[in-house]
Amino acid sequence: MTSLAVGRGGTRRHAAARSDAVRLLQVFALTAMIFPSSYVIKAVGGQGYVAALVSYCLFLAWIVAMLFGQHNPFDYHYPVRIALCGMWLVSLTSYVLIDRTVMTSTQLTGANRWLLQLVGVSGVILVSAECLRTEEDIRRVLRALTWGGAFCGIVAALQFWATLDITTYLLKVLPGFTISSADAAYSAIGIRDGVHRVAGTAIDPIELGVVAGMLLPLAVYLALHDLERSALRRWVPVVCIALAVPVSVSRSAILAVGLSLGVMIVMMPAARRVTGIAAMLLAIVAVFMTAHGLIGTLKTYFLAGTADNSIAHRVSEYPYVEKLVREAPWFGQGGGTYIVQEIHILDNEYLTTTIQLGLLGLAALIFYLLWPALAAMVARGRTTDPALRDLCVALGGAELAAVVCSGTFDSLSFPMFVSVQALVAGLIGAVWLLVNRSPSAGPAYAEPAGGN
Repeated sequence: MTSLAVGRGGTRRHAAARSDAVRLLQVFALTAMIFPSSYVIKAVGGQGYVAALVSYCLFLAWIVAMLFGQHNPFDYHYPVRIALCGMWLVSLTSYVLIDRTVMTSTQLTGANRWLLQLVGVSGVILVSAECLRTEEDIRRVLRALTWGGAFCGIVAALQFWATLDITTYLLKVLPGFTISSADAAYSAIGIRDGVHRVAGTAIDPIELGVVAGMLLPLAVYLALHDLERSALRRWVPVVCIALAVPVSVSRSAILAVGLSLGVMIVMMPAARRVTGIAAMLLAIVAVFMTAHGLIGTLKTYFLAGTADNSIAHRVSEYPYVEKLVREAPWFGQGGGTYIVQEIHILDNEYLTTTIQLGLLGLAALIFYLLWPALAAMVARGRTTDPALRDLCVALGGAELAAVVCSGTFDSLSFPMFVSVQALVAGLIGAVWLLVNRSPSAGPAYAEPAGGN
């Protein structure tokens, strides 16, 4: 953790602590993308997957450093933490108000898991924002995240083109882990209108596609600015992550990549903008030539509207959601307590959250997801450094994709999405603090003496 100690050896301890934080976050990023969240320690349950266990260690390390005076969180001021506090406040209030006389044991377990998930998310956000002090620290974490995403993309490509699923072999390198009972019958390779639909190392194709769409601008940022590494090492992750978007056969994936990359391209200099648009068109042509029928299938889904069964089903659920919300309008029935039923699949995190945490919970969720995206754009306007500006845009675009796509699937029920979104939000906090310390920050935003 970051040490605020001064005097002899203080600088060395400070640098070592930062390095430890970077390594922990790198491990978290890799485990989130490489090991499926369906592989869990049975005694822990659904929140016992590898990346979650690392996130608990991050939170514990942050708490210990704070209690022993090695880290003072009040020395750091950034918008993302406010949004996280809002989620905690509503979630804890809702947890206290749960009517346990009408809840099943499964629902009560879900409520506990919801708080445990918040603990992990908090660890990732707080350590990322407060312990990454330089742009190189952030890049080191992003390298791990994008290479993990590249591995996921390769797994998805093998599933799509070779119908080979190597995720079954990953369980063999995790002693003590087993497949979650809820996912025991799940297959990573499915069929949709005659086209393979794959999940990579995610637990659902939609999750794979949305996360890939969020990671793509981050990989592009590294490819453009991480010039100490070879062109091959910079661009391979971009290609591998991009592969995961079409093979997920998901409208949400197209929406995610369109938003995240669209924001980045729009805010690029004119010459680079033309190159970006040309690259996207070339990628579409490549997909068309290598996966016959895939683009036609996606086109059909986008144009189907309510004629598509999945969309029609979601729309038909609105009266059901309204009924449940009326029963507990302000704080809901409790976080994690909505048990998905086959006849009432919502596929919309905002609706699910309204049921579980009420209208105040819905407001907290929107704030939690949207506020970091806005903070990234504000940070971009506070610096003249081209690399930092592009980093802000890449992170902001990724977070914006999370905001919009949470309306197309129940995002917080998917651990890979939760992990990546938390890390993106934490990195936005780190960039916010970095921009405020940067000499390129405008006079109006220069950090006061003795600040961070």
